[in-house]
Amino acid sequence: MTMKFSKFILFVTILAGLTTAFQGCDETKDIDRLSDAVLASVNSLTFEAQNPKGKMITVYADANWVAEVPDWVTITPTEGKGVVDVTVSVLDNMRDGAIDNPRTANLVFKGGTIASRATVVINQDGDKYRGVKNYNVGELSKLENGTAVIVTSAFVTALTDGGFIISDKQCSSSIYVSSKTAVAIGDEVEIRGTKSTDSMNFSLIECDNVKVVANSAAVTYPNPKDITEIIDAYNASTYEFICVTGYFSGSTVTVSDKAKNTVSIINISQASQLAKLNGHMVTVTGFFAGLSETNIRLITTQVVDKGVLEVVYFSEDFEWLAPWAEASKAGRTVENDGSGSAPNIHTVEALKTTLLPEFERRGYTFVCQPETTTSVYIQSNYLKFGRTDVQSGIVLPSINNVPNGAKLQISFDWAPMVGGTRKFDPVEIVVVVTNGDNSVEYGPVGHTFQNEVDVLSWLHSDIVLENATITKSTKITIRTKVWGESSSNNGGTKIYQRWFIDNIKITKVD
Repeated sequence: MTMKFSKFILFVTILAGLTTAFQGCDETKDIDRLSDAVLASVNSLTFEAQNPKGKMITVYADANWVAEVPDWVTITPTEGKGVVDVTVSVLDNMRDGAIDNPRTANLVFKGGTIASRATVVINQDGDKYRGVKNYNVGELSKLENGTAVIVTSAFVTALTDGGFIISDKQCSSSIYVSSKTAVAIGDEVEIRGTKSTDSMNFSLIECDNVKVVANSAAVTYPNPKDITEIIDAYNASTYEFICVTGYFSGSTVTVSDKAKNTVSIINISQASQLAKLNGHMVTVTGFFAGLSETNIRLITTQVVDKGVLEVVYFSEDFEWLAPWAEASKAGRTVENDGSGSAPNIHTVEALKTTLLPEFERRGYTFVCQPETTTSVYIQSNYLKFGRTDVQSGIVLPSINNVPNGAKLQISFDWAPMVGGTRKFDPVEIVVVVTNGDNSVEYGPVGHTFQNEVDVLSWLHSDIVLENATITKSTKITIRTKVWGESSSNNGGTKIYQRWFIDNIKITKVD
Protein backbone atom coordinates (compact mmCIF):
# COMPACT_ATOMS: atom_id res chain seq x y z
CA MET A 1 0.00 0.00 0.00
CA THR A 2 2.85 2.40 0.73
CA MET A 3 4.30 2.03 -2.81
CA LYS A 4 0.92 2.56 -4.48
CA PHE A 5 0.26 5.57 -2.25
CA SER A 6 3.61 7.10 -3.26
CA LYS A 7 2.85 6.53 -6.96
CA PHE A 8 -0.53 8.14 -6.50
CA ILE A 9 0.91 11.22 -4.76
CA LEU A 10 3.46 11.64 -7.59
CA PHE A 11 0.77 11.26 -10.25
CA VAL A 12 -1.56 13.76 -8.58
CA THR A 13 1.29 16.27 -8.33
CA ILE A 14 2.03 15.99 -12.07
CA LEU A 15 -1.61 16.34 -13.05
CA ALA A 16 -2.64 18.94 -10.50
CA GLY A 17 -2.84 21.72 -13.07
CA LEU A 18 -5.02 19.57 -15.33
CA THR A 19 -7.49 18.29 -12.80
CA THR A 20 -8.23 21.36 -10.69
CA ALA A 21 -10.54 22.88 -13.27
CA PHE A 22 -12.63 19.72 -13.40
CA GLN A 23 -13.18 19.30 -9.67
CA GLY A 24 -16.74 20.30 -8.83
CA CYS A 25 -18.22 21.35 -5.50
CA ASP A 26 -20.51 18.30 -5.31
CA GLU A 27 -18.35 15.70 -3.50
CA THR A 28 -21.01 12.98 -3.82
CA LYS A 29 -21.01 13.14 -7.62
CA ASP A 30 -17.19 13.23 -7.63
CA ILE A 31 -17.06 9.75 -6.09
CA ASP A 32 -18.19 8.06 -9.33
CA ARG A 33 -16.73 10.41 -11.89
CA LEU A 34 -14.37 9.16 -14.60
CA SER A 35 -10.83 10.46 -14.56
CA ASP A 36 -9.80 13.67 -16.31
CA ALA A 37 -6.34 12.20 -17.03
CA VAL A 38 -5.08 8.64 -17.41
CA LEU A 39 -1.52 7.36 -17.95
CA ALA A 40 0.05 3.91 -18.27
CA SER A 41 3.53 2.87 -17.15
CA VAL A 42 4.43 1.47 -20.62
CA ASN A 43 3.56 2.26 -24.23
CA SER A 44 3.73 -1.30 -25.54
CA LEU A 45 4.02 -4.97 -24.55
CA THR A 46 5.23 -7.94 -26.58
CA PHE A 47 4.24 -11.57 -25.92
CA GLU A 48 5.47 -14.90 -27.23
CA ALA A 49 3.29 -16.84 -29.67
CA GLN A 50 2.82 -19.89 -27.40
CA ASN A 51 2.46 -20.16 -23.64
CA PRO A 52 2.79 -16.40 -23.14
CA LYS A 53 3.27 -15.27 -19.56
CA GLY A 54 1.16 -12.44 -18.14
CA LYS A 55 2.79 -9.05 -17.61
CA MET A 56 2.03 -6.34 -15.07
CA ILE A 57 1.72 -2.64 -15.79
CA THR A 58 0.52 0.30 -13.71
CA VAL A 59 -2.37 2.60 -14.58
CA TYR A 60 -2.31 6.10 -13.10
CA ALA A 61 -5.50 8.17 -12.79
CA ASP A 62 -6.97 10.88 -10.58
CA ALA A 63 -10.37 9.11 -10.42
CA ASN A 64 -12.14 6.16 -12.04
CA TRP A 65 -11.06 4.52 -15.31
CA VAL A 66 -12.34 1.71 -17.51
CA ALA A 67 -10.58 -0.42 -20.15
CA GLU A 68 -11.27 -1.19 -23.79
CA VAL A 69 -9.77 -4.67 -24.31
CA PRO A 70 -9.06 -6.55 -27.61
CA ASP A 71 -10.81 -9.93 -27.85
CA TRP A 72 -7.54 -11.95 -27.59
CA VAL A 73 -6.30 -9.95 -24.59
CA THR A 74 -7.37 -10.34 -20.95
CA ILE A 75 -6.67 -7.85 -18.16
CA THR A 76 -7.26 -7.94 -14.43
CA PRO A 77 -8.91 -5.76 -13.25
CA THR A 78 -10.82 -4.25 -16.16
CA GLU A 79 -11.61 -1.03 -14.30
CA GLY A 80 -10.29 0.82 -11.31
CA LYS A 81 -9.70 4.07 -9.48
CA GLY A 82 -6.47 5.97 -8.96
CA VAL A 83 -3.21 4.04 -9.24
CA VAL A 84 -3.78 0.35 -10.00
CA ASP A 85 -1.46 -2.50 -11.01
CA VAL A 86 -2.99 -4.37 -13.96
CA THR A 87 -2.08 -7.85 -15.19
CA VAL A 88 -2.18 -8.23 -18.98
CA SER A 89 -2.45 -11.70 -20.54
CA VAL A 90 -2.95 -12.96 -24.10
CA LEU A 91 -4.17 -16.20 -25.67
CA ASP A 92 -1.90 -18.51 -27.66
CA ASN A 93 -1.52 -17.19 -31.21
CA MET A 94 -2.64 -20.37 -32.99
CA ARG A 95 -4.86 -21.19 -35.95
CA ASP A 96 -5.75 -24.70 -37.14
CA GLY A 97 -3.09 -26.21 -34.90
CA ALA A 98 -0.24 -24.02 -36.16
CA ILE A 99 1.24 -20.65 -35.15
CA ASP A 100 -0.63 -17.80 -36.82
CA ASN A 101 0.70 -14.49 -38.20
CA PRO A 102 2.01 -11.90 -35.73
CA ARG A 103 -0.74 -9.68 -34.42
CA THR A 104 -1.10 -6.24 -32.87
CA ALA A 105 -3.94 -4.48 -31.10
CA ASN A 106 -4.51 -1.48 -28.84
CA LEU A 107 -5.41 -1.83 -25.16
CA VAL A 108 -6.99 1.46 -24.06
CA PHE A 109 -7.48 2.78 -20.52
CA LYS A 110 -10.15 5.50 -20.62
CA GLY A 111 -11.26 8.35 -18.43
CA GLY A 112 -14.14 10.73 -18.94
CA THR A 113 -12.88 12.59 -22.03
CA ILE A 114 -11.26 11.81 -25.36
CA ALA A 115 -8.06 13.37 -24.02
CA SER A 116 -8.01 11.11 -20.96
CA ARG A 117 -6.97 7.93 -22.74
CA ALA A 118 -3.82 5.84 -22.32
CA THR A 119 -3.06 3.41 -25.15
CA VAL A 120 -0.80 0.38 -24.74
CA VAL A 121 0.09 -1.41 -27.98
CA ILE A 122 -0.10 -5.20 -27.51
CA ASN A 123 2.16 -7.19 -29.86
CA GLN A 124 2.28 -10.97 -30.12
CA ASP A 125 4.88 -12.96 -32.03
CA GLY A 126 3.84 -15.32 -34.79
CA ASP A 127 4.82 -16.85 -38.08
CA LYS A 128 5.26 -13.76 -40.28
CA TYR A 129 5.41 -15.91 -43.41
CA ARG A 130 2.21 -17.90 -42.86
CA GLY A 131 -0.01 -17.37 -45.89
CA VAL A 132 2.47 -14.95 -47.49
CA LYS A 133 2.28 -14.74 -51.26
CA ASN A 134 5.20 -15.91 -53.39
CA TYR A 135 6.38 -12.75 -55.17
CA ASN A 136 8.51 -12.31 -58.25
CA VAL A 137 11.34 -9.75 -58.28
CA GLY A 138 9.41 -7.25 -60.39
CA GLU A 139 6.65 -6.96 -57.79
CA LEU A 140 8.83 -6.21 -54.77
CA SER A 141 9.54 -2.49 -55.18
CA LYS A 142 5.80 -1.74 -55.45
CA LEU A 143 4.96 -3.26 -52.05
CA GLU A 144 4.25 -1.28 -48.90
CA ASN A 145 7.12 -1.05 -46.42
CA GLY A 146 6.78 -3.75 -43.77
CA THR A 147 5.28 -6.32 -46.15
CA ALA A 148 6.59 -9.85 -45.55
CA VAL A 149 7.79 -11.43 -48.79
CA ILE A 150 8.83 -14.82 -50.11
CA VAL A 151 10.71 -15.10 -53.40
CA THR A 152 11.31 -18.72 -54.39
CA SER A 153 13.43 -17.99 -57.46
CA ALA A 154 15.78 -15.06 -58.07
CA PHE A 155 19.34 -14.72 -59.33
CA VAL A 156 22.28 -12.97 -57.66
CA THR A 157 23.64 -10.41 -60.13
CA ALA A 158 25.91 -8.16 -58.01
CA LEU A 159 27.58 -8.29 -54.58
CA THR A 160 28.25 -5.70 -51.87
CA ASP A 161 29.69 -5.87 -48.36
CA GLY A 162 26.23 -5.89 -46.77
CA GLY A 163 24.14 -7.79 -49.28
CA PHE A 164 23.52 -8.37 -52.97
CA ILE A 165 21.37 -7.51 -55.95
CA ILE A 166 18.78 -10.07 -57.08
CA SER A 167 17.22 -10.04 -60.54
CA ASP A 168 14.72 -12.09 -62.48
CA LYS A 169 15.88 -14.58 -65.12
CA GLN A 170 15.88 -11.93 -67.84
CA CYS A 171 17.59 -9.36 -65.57
CA SER A 172 14.75 -6.96 -66.39
CA SER A 173 13.88 -6.23 -62.72
CA SER A 174 16.29 -5.96 -59.80
CA ILE A 175 16.30 -5.07 -56.11
CA TYR A 176 18.85 -4.95 -53.29
CA VAL A 177 18.80 -7.57 -50.52
CA SER A 178 20.33 -6.71 -47.15
CA SER A 179 21.93 -9.93 -45.90
CA LYS A 180 25.23 -11.28 -44.54
CA THR A 181 24.68 -14.70 -46.17
CA ALA A 182 27.53 -15.68 -48.49
CA VAL A 183 26.33 -16.00 -52.07
CA ALA A 184 28.00 -15.84 -55.48
CA ILE A 185 27.17 -14.16 -58.77
CA GLY A 186 24.77 -16.41 -60.69
CA ASP A 187 23.41 -18.25 -57.64
CA GLU A 188 19.70 -18.96 -57.77
CA VAL A 189 18.29 -18.13 -54.36
CA GLU A 190 15.11 -18.30 -52.32
CA ILE A 191 14.68 -15.43 -49.89
CA ARG A 192 12.36 -14.49 -47.05
CA GLY A 193 12.35 -10.97 -45.70
CA THR A 194 10.56 -7.66 -45.31
CA LYS A 195 10.15 -4.90 -47.87
CA SER A 196 11.82 -1.64 -46.78
CA THR A 197 13.54 1.45 -48.20
CA ASP A 198 16.95 3.01 -47.60
CA SER A 199 17.84 6.63 -46.74
CA MET A 200 17.35 7.67 -50.39
CA ASN A 201 13.97 5.94 -50.62
CA PHE A 202 15.35 3.12 -52.74
CA SER A 203 13.53 -0.19 -52.28
CA LEU A 204 15.28 -3.09 -50.58
CA ILE A 205 14.54 -6.36 -48.81
CA GLU A 206 15.70 -6.81 -45.22
CA CYS A 207 16.33 -10.53 -45.38
CA ASP A 208 15.65 -13.08 -42.63
CA ASN A 209 16.67 -16.15 -44.60
CA VAL A 210 18.55 -16.93 -47.81
CA LYS A 211 18.64 -20.40 -49.34
CA VAL A 212 20.87 -21.14 -52.33
CA VAL A 213 18.82 -23.27 -54.72
CA ALA A 214 21.46 -23.66 -57.46
CA ASN A 215 25.05 -22.47 -57.83
CA SER A 216 26.71 -20.02 -60.18
CA ALA A 217 24.71 -20.04 -63.36
CA ALA A 218 25.85 -17.73 -66.16
CA VAL A 219 24.29 -14.26 -65.90
CA THR A 220 23.20 -12.46 -69.03
CA TYR A 221 23.04 -8.75 -68.24
CA PRO A 222 20.94 -6.35 -70.31
CA ASN A 223 22.58 -3.67 -72.43
CA PRO A 224 23.52 -0.88 -69.99
CA LYS A 225 22.33 2.69 -70.40
CA ASP A 226 25.41 4.86 -71.03
CA ILE A 227 25.13 7.97 -68.83
CA THR A 228 28.55 9.46 -69.63
CA GLU A 229 27.15 12.33 -71.69
CA ILE A 230 24.15 12.94 -69.41
CA ILE A 231 25.78 12.40 -66.02
CA ASP A 232 24.59 15.71 -64.52
CA ALA A 233 21.00 15.14 -65.67
CA TYR A 234 20.76 11.45 -64.85
CA ASN A 235 18.57 10.04 -62.11
CA ALA A 236 16.25 7.04 -61.72
CA SER A 237 13.93 5.52 -59.13
CA THR A 238 14.91 1.87 -59.74
CA TYR A 239 18.07 -0.22 -59.88
CA GLU A 240 18.67 0.62 -63.53
CA PHE A 241 21.59 -1.08 -65.29
CA ILE A 242 23.98 1.66 -66.44
CA CYS A 243 27.58 2.34 -67.50
CA VAL A 244 29.88 5.38 -67.46
CA THR A 245 33.38 6.11 -68.75
CA GLY A 246 35.80 8.38 -66.92
CA TYR A 247 38.92 8.85 -64.83
CA PHE A 248 39.21 6.46 -61.89
CA SER A 249 40.57 7.49 -58.47
CA GLY A 250 39.96 5.69 -55.18
CA SER A 251 36.39 4.57 -55.66
CA THR A 252 35.24 7.49 -57.80
CA VAL A 253 34.84 7.89 -61.54
CA THR A 254 35.02 11.46 -62.88
CA VAL A 255 33.75 12.08 -66.40
CA SER A 256 35.28 15.56 -66.80
CA ASP A 257 36.28 18.64 -64.85
CA LYS A 258 33.10 20.33 -66.07
CA ALA A 259 30.73 17.64 -64.80
CA LYS A 260 29.12 18.31 -61.44
CA ASN A 261 28.23 14.69 -60.70
CA THR A 262 30.64 11.80 -60.19
CA VAL A 263 30.10 8.05 -59.86
CA SER A 264 30.97 6.34 -56.59
CA ILE A 265 31.45 2.57 -56.49
CA ILE A 266 29.74 1.41 -53.31
CA ASN A 267 30.63 -2.31 -53.30
CA ILE A 268 33.84 -1.40 -51.52
CA SER A 269 34.90 -5.04 -51.07
CA GLN A 270 36.33 -4.74 -54.58
CA ALA A 271 38.42 -1.66 -53.70
CA SER A 272 41.69 -3.58 -53.24
CA GLN A 273 41.28 -5.15 -56.68
CA LEU A 274 40.58 -1.77 -58.24
CA ALA A 275 43.49 0.10 -56.61
CA LYS A 276 45.75 -0.79 -59.54
CA LEU A 277 43.41 1.19 -61.82
CA ASN A 278 43.96 4.52 -60.04
CA GLY A 279 44.86 7.08 -62.68
CA HIS A 280 43.34 5.02 -65.51
CA MET A 281 40.41 5.73 -67.77
CA VAL A 282 37.78 3.06 -67.10
CA THR A 283 34.29 2.06 -68.10
CA VAL A 284 32.27 0.90 -65.10
CA THR A 285 29.01 -1.00 -65.44
CA GLY A 286 26.48 -1.89 -62.76
CA PHE A 287 23.24 -1.14 -60.97
CA PHE A 288 22.30 2.46 -60.15
CA ALA A 289 21.65 2.68 -56.40
CA GLY A 290 20.63 6.29 -55.89
CA LEU A 291 21.91 9.86 -56.15
CA SER A 292 23.42 11.31 -52.96
CA GLU A 293 24.20 15.02 -53.35
CA THR A 294 26.44 14.91 -56.46
CA ASN A 295 27.45 11.25 -56.15
CA ILE A 296 25.81 8.63 -58.34
CA ARG A 297 25.97 5.42 -56.32
CA LEU A 298 26.83 2.36 -58.39
CA ILE A 299 26.92 -1.33 -57.47
CA THR A 300 29.41 -2.49 -60.08
CA THR A 301 29.38 -5.70 -62.06
CA GLN A 302 32.29 -4.89 -64.40
CA VAL A 303 35.23 -2.47 -64.66
CA VAL A 304 37.04 -2.24 -68.01
CA ASP A 305 40.51 -0.67 -68.08
CA LYS A 306 40.86 1.93 -70.87
CA GLY A 307 44.52 2.72 -70.21
CA VAL A 308 46.76 4.92 -68.05
CA LEU A 309 45.92 8.62 -67.86
CA GLU A 310 48.39 9.44 -65.06
CA VAL A 311 50.62 7.49 -62.68
CA VAL A 312 49.00 7.45 -59.24
CA TYR A 313 50.92 6.19 -56.19
CA PHE A 314 48.25 7.00 -53.62
CA SER A 315 44.58 7.98 -53.79
CA GLU A 316 41.89 8.51 -51.16
CA ASP A 317 38.40 9.95 -51.64
CA PHE A 318 36.94 8.85 -48.26
CA GLU A 319 33.76 7.50 -49.87
CA TRP A 320 34.17 4.42 -47.65
CA LEU A 321 33.11 6.65 -44.74
CA ALA A 322 29.50 6.59 -45.99
CA PRO A 323 28.07 3.96 -43.56
CA TRP A 324 29.55 5.75 -40.54
CA ALA A 325 28.57 9.19 -41.83
CA GLU A 326 24.98 8.06 -42.33
CA ALA A 327 24.75 6.28 -38.96
CA SER A 328 26.22 9.24 -37.03
CA LYS A 329 24.22 11.83 -39.02
CA ALA A 330 27.41 13.62 -40.03
CA GLY A 331 26.84 16.79 -42.01
CA ARG A 332 28.36 18.42 -45.11
CA THR A 333 29.69 21.57 -43.52
CA VAL A 334 31.64 22.88 -46.52
CA GLU A 335 28.70 22.46 -48.89
CA ASN A 336 26.39 24.09 -46.32
CA ASP A 337 28.58 27.16 -45.80
CA GLY A 338 29.78 26.29 -42.29
CA SER A 339 26.70 24.52 -40.94
CA GLY A 340 26.72 20.79 -40.21
CA SER A 341 27.09 18.11 -37.57
CA ALA A 342 30.67 16.84 -37.14
CA PRO A 343 30.94 13.92 -34.66
CA ASN A 344 34.37 13.43 -33.06
CA ILE A 345 35.71 10.03 -34.09
CA HIS A 346 37.81 9.79 -30.90
CA THR A 347 35.05 10.52 -28.38
CA VAL A 348 31.76 9.31 -29.89
CA GLU A 349 31.70 5.72 -28.64
CA ALA A 350 30.27 4.12 -31.78
CA LEU A 351 32.93 5.82 -33.92
CA LYS A 352 35.74 5.26 -31.45
CA THR A 353 35.11 1.49 -31.37
CA THR A 354 34.44 0.91 -35.09
CA LEU A 355 35.62 3.78 -37.32
CA LEU A 356 38.88 4.56 -35.55
CA PRO A 357 40.06 0.92 -35.84
CA GLU A 358 39.11 1.02 -39.54
CA PHE A 359 41.38 4.04 -40.06
CA GLU A 360 44.18 2.16 -38.30
CA ARG A 361 43.53 -0.93 -40.42
CA ARG A 362 43.91 1.19 -43.54
CA GLY A 363 47.21 2.58 -42.25
CA TYR A 364 46.15 6.08 -41.18
CA THR A 365 47.15 7.84 -37.97
CA PHE A 366 46.19 11.26 -36.64
CA VAL A 367 48.34 13.92 -34.96
CA CYS A 368 47.24 16.65 -32.57
CA GLN A 369 48.76 19.53 -30.67
CA PRO A 370 48.60 19.43 -27.69
CA GLU A 371 49.28 15.68 -28.04
CA THR A 372 46.85 14.80 -25.25
CA THR A 373 43.87 16.22 -27.17
CA THR A 374 41.75 14.81 -29.98
CA SER A 375 40.07 16.90 -32.66
CA VAL A 376 39.33 14.78 -35.74
CA TYR A 377 35.73 14.72 -36.96
CA ILE A 378 33.71 12.82 -39.56
CA GLN A 379 31.76 14.51 -42.31
CA SER A 380 29.82 13.04 -45.24
CA ASN A 381 32.23 11.85 -46.75
CA TYR A 382 35.37 13.73 -45.75
CA LEU A 383 37.20 14.81 -42.59
CA LYS A 384 37.32 17.89 -40.39
CA PHE A 385 40.27 18.82 -38.16
CA GLY A 386 40.99 21.17 -35.27
CA ARG A 387 39.12 23.17 -32.69
CA THR A 388 39.80 26.22 -30.55
CA ASP A 389 43.47 26.18 -29.40
CA VAL A 390 43.93 22.67 -30.80
CA GLN A 391 45.53 21.79 -34.15
CA SER A 392 45.38 18.40 -35.85
CA GLY A 393 46.28 16.57 -39.04
CA ILE A 394 46.47 13.23 -40.80
CA VAL A 395 49.38 10.87 -41.49
CA LEU A 396 48.94 8.89 -44.71
CA PRO A 397 49.48 5.13 -44.99
CA SER A 398 52.97 4.05 -46.06
CA ILE A 399 53.66 4.02 -49.80
CA ASN A 400 56.13 1.44 -51.11
CA ASN A 401 55.83 1.61 -54.89
CA VAL A 402 57.51 4.96 -55.69
CA PRO A 403 60.59 4.62 -57.94
CA ASN A 404 63.76 6.27 -56.64
CA GLY A 405 64.12 9.77 -58.11
CA ALA A 406 60.49 10.08 -59.23
CA LYS A 407 59.15 13.63 -59.17
CA LEU A 408 55.96 13.70 -57.13
CA GLN A 409 52.98 15.93 -56.55
CA ILE A 410 50.45 15.72 -53.74
CA SER A 411 46.98 17.04 -54.46
CA PHE A 412 43.95 17.50 -52.23
CA ASP A 413 40.73 19.44 -51.84
CA TRP A 414 40.49 21.44 -48.63
CA ALA A 415 38.65 24.32 -46.98
CA PRO A 416 38.96 26.44 -43.85
CA MET A 417 36.15 26.64 -41.31
CA VAL A 418 33.90 29.68 -41.19
CA GLY A 419 32.35 30.53 -37.82
CA GLY A 420 28.95 31.88 -36.87
CA THR A 421 30.37 35.42 -37.01
CA ARG A 422 31.23 34.77 -40.69
CA LYS A 423 34.97 34.93 -40.03
CA PHE A 424 37.15 32.38 -41.83
CA ASP A 425 39.84 30.62 -39.81
CA PRO A 426 43.30 31.90 -40.97
CA VAL A 427 44.42 28.40 -41.90
CA GLU A 428 47.46 27.46 -43.96
CA ILE A 429 48.12 23.81 -44.83
CA VAL A 430 51.54 22.17 -45.11
CA VAL A 431 52.77 18.72 -46.08
CA VAL A 432 55.58 17.30 -43.94
CA VAL A 433 57.67 14.45 -45.36
CA THR A 434 59.63 12.64 -42.65
CA ASN A 435 62.39 10.08 -43.11
CA GLY A 436 63.86 9.06 -39.78
CA ASP A 437 64.98 12.26 -37.98
CA ASN A 438 64.81 14.36 -41.14
CA SER A 439 61.61 16.29 -41.91
CA VAL A 440 60.96 18.54 -44.91
CA GLU A 441 57.99 20.90 -44.94
CA TYR A 442 56.27 21.69 -48.25
CA GLY A 443 53.83 24.55 -48.77
CA PRO A 444 52.05 26.29 -47.24
CA VAL A 445 48.81 26.73 -49.16
CA GLY A 446 46.28 29.21 -47.86
CA HIS A 447 42.98 30.83 -48.79
CA THR A 448 41.72 34.28 -49.74
CA PHE A 449 38.14 34.07 -48.41
CA GLN A 450 36.92 37.46 -47.19
CA ASN A 451 35.21 37.63 -43.80
CA GLU A 452 31.48 38.44 -43.83
CA VAL A 453 31.49 38.40 -47.66
CA ASP A 454 32.43 35.05 -49.18
CA VAL A 455 30.63 31.71 -49.12
CA LEU A 456 32.60 28.67 -47.94
CA SER A 457 33.65 26.32 -50.74
CA TRP A 458 36.28 23.74 -51.59
CA LEU A 459 39.77 24.74 -52.71
CA HIS A 460 42.05 22.52 -54.78
CA SER A 461 45.78 22.50 -54.04
CA ASP A 462 48.72 20.87 -55.83
CA ILE A 463 52.06 20.78 -54.02
CA VAL A 464 55.16 19.50 -55.79
CA LEU A 465 57.31 17.45 -53.42
CA GLU A 466 60.66 18.62 -54.76
CA ASN A 467 63.52 16.15 -54.16
CA ALA A 468 61.35 14.13 -51.76
CA THR A 469 62.44 10.59 -50.97
CA ILE A 470 59.42 8.32 -50.48
CA THR A 471 59.97 4.80 -49.16
CA LYS A 472 57.85 2.33 -47.23
CA SER A 473 59.04 3.90 -43.95
CA THR A 474 58.42 7.52 -45.01
CA LYS A 475 55.81 9.41 -43.01
CA ILE A 476 53.71 11.93 -44.97
CA THR A 477 51.68 14.30 -42.77
CA ILE A 478 49.12 16.88 -43.87
CA ARG A 479 48.45 19.44 -41.16
CA THR A 480 48.17 23.14 -40.37
CA LYS A 481 51.31 25.31 -40.55
CA VAL A 482 50.40 26.74 -37.14
CA TRP A 483 51.30 23.90 -34.80
CA GLY A 484 51.28 23.72 -31.02
CA GLU A 485 50.04 27.28 -30.43
CA SER A 486 47.25 28.33 -28.07
CA SER A 487 45.81 31.40 -26.39
CA SER A 488 48.22 30.89 -23.48
CA ASN A 489 51.20 31.75 -25.68
CA ASN A 490 49.38 34.21 -27.92
CA GLY A 491 48.59 36.98 -25.47
CA GLY A 492 45.26 35.44 -24.55
CA THR A 493 43.97 35.50 -28.15
CA LYS A 494 42.41 32.18 -29.10
CA ILE A 495 43.83 30.21 -32.01
CA TYR A 496 41.36 28.97 -34.64
CA GLN A 497 42.86 26.39 -37.03
CA ARG A 498 39.88 24.35 -38.22
CA TRP A 499 39.83 22.84 -41.69
CA PHE A 500 38.48 20.09 -43.96
CA ILE A 501 40.12 17.70 -46.42
CA ASP A 502 39.01 15.33 -49.19
CA ASN A 503 40.36 13.67 -52.36
CA ILE A 504 44.02 13.20 -51.49
CA LYS A 505 46.26 11.96 -54.31
CA ILE A 506 50.00 11.50 -54.91
CA THR A 507 51.01 11.33 -58.58
CA LYS A 508 54.06 11.37 -60.81
CA VAL A 509 54.69 14.69 -62.57
CA ASP A 510 57.08 15.60 -65.39
